[in-house]
Amino acid sequence: MTVEEALRIIDVALKPTKLNDVQEQVFRQSWEGQGYSGIAELMGYNAEYIKNIGAELWQLLSQAFREDVTKRNFKTVLRRWSSLTDVSDAQAETHLSKIATNYHQDWGEAPDVSVFYGRTEELSKLQRWITEDRCRLVALLGMGGLGKTALAGKLTEQIQNQFEYLIWRSVRYAPPLSGILSDLNTFFAQDVKIEKPETVESQISCLLNSLRAHRCLIVLDDWEMVLRDGDIAGYYRSGYEEYGQLLKRVAEERHQSCLLLMSREKSVDVASLAGETLPVRALQVKGLKPADAKKLLLTKGFSGWENGLDELIQLYRGHPAALKVMATTIQEIFNGDISQFIGQSSLVIGDIFANLIDQHFARLSSLGKTVMYWLAIAGKPVTFSYLKSKLWPSVSSSELLTVLESLVRRSLIEKETNANTNEASFTLQPVIMKYTVKQFIESMSQDIAKVMKTHDINELGLLRSHALIDEQNLNETILKRFQERWQGKQIEIPLKNLLLQLQEYEFKFKRYAEKNILLLLGEVNN
Repeated sequence: MTVEEALRIIDVALKPTKLNDVQEQVFRQSWEGQGYSGIAELMGYNAEYIKNIGAELWQLLSQAFREDVTKRNFKTVLRRWSSLTDVSDAQAETHLSKIATNYHQDWGEAPDVSVFYGRTEELSKLQRWITEDRCRLVALLGMGGLGKTALAGKLTEQIQNQFEYLIWRSVRYAPPLSGILSDLNTFFAQDVKIEKPETVESQISCLLNSLRAHRCLIVLDDWEMVLRDGDIAGYYRSGYEEYGQLLKRVAEERHQSCLLLMSREKSVDVASLAGETLPVRALQVKGLKPADAKKLLLTKGFSGWENGLDELIQLYRGHPAALKVMATTIQEIFNGDISQFIGQSSLVIGDIFANLIDQHFARLSSLGKTVMYWLAIAGKPVTFSYLKSKLWPSVSSSELLTVLESLVRRSLIEKETNANTNEASFTLQPVIMKYTVKQFIESMSQDIAKVMKTHDINELGLLRSHALIDEQNLNETILKRFQERWQGKQIEIPLKNLLLQLQEYEFKFKRYAEKNILLLLGEVNN
């Protein structure tokens, strides 16, 4: 898009007025990336004067386009408007005038998706669901950093001209539903006066009336923030149950609009209402395909032909946020040598990406973490029976089923099915595996340090409850990481003392502790 095309759109949107000469020059220079001081110097004006002209310009455009326009986002706004019509078409002015009159948009916290890679299949499916199948509720699900928000942003840009009203909001800070509903109802009623509903139920009814009267698209991001932590994923936090009522009514009542939501967890509403041929659909967002992941890495300075590039993408399962973080590490520490990076460690988790997984892990109950630790110790897909054998008798089959279902809903574990036996097995993605091993070793080390200080065997925690070795598997990675964690520290004598103390207890109490300590002593001695 050129600056001349942008100005043509502005001329149509501002009719019967138009930009004055100074405003147009400020716009042209801003388009070229100039700051206010640079524009002032070029035009021979005072910098403060140009800054004020800029403020007036963005306010004028905000009123014309009915959304917040700033120096930071004005190109994105104009690209959206240009996508609604062909600016080279002879009928462009008429079309743009109609759009300016009939379309109401508030993009809120929508991302800039001018740089976007892949997701063609996902975009095609979502567009069909919303524009052809007329789905009333669509959920994009997946762990943090996968690009759900960017995917929704690209989709919304592509289908915006199918809707009279479009509004984008985030519930990141878990606002009361009444505030969100008030905001939505005010937006949809901007051309008419309505009485303010007094209850949440009446607010939802008012919203549904707008969704029936007009073709509307509501985008709500960060839905997981109104869901509670703990064993059972998908249920609402105390005081936020009305969010579920909103979804239920939007999904079940007749209207011509769509609610698109993004979440790291699948809510119980979506789980129960969604279906392949129903007006509620859910899409599990996964990593980028290798070809698209390579395009992403090109922006980080790679050529696309480096040795180890395919292995790097596979290690991180095409996870966009992880690849961006690791690409920076490879460029800054290894001078862009991917093979050298992989040779140092099969998998590295940067601080930024670790923080993303922290947010998921913090929502788990103690039982959820216990299951994650057993999956990390196994280091490979394991069956329900295997996990049950490790947790019995303290955890029932129904409790284990509930936890596994919640971990799947939270996008933390992967389920595989044996083609021959049709038996399901569960495992962790490599990056989640690495993180969970690190958490396990840190927690176990803290338990050992606590026992060394208090001499209280009851504090052994993970060392008692989880086996580092069994008949099927020895997780050498965990033993190696433990050795690295305690390297240079005097731990051999305290561990031997623990062994002596444990001899006084029955197996029912010490469980895996004795065998684990013998393993750790062997690793320390090595």
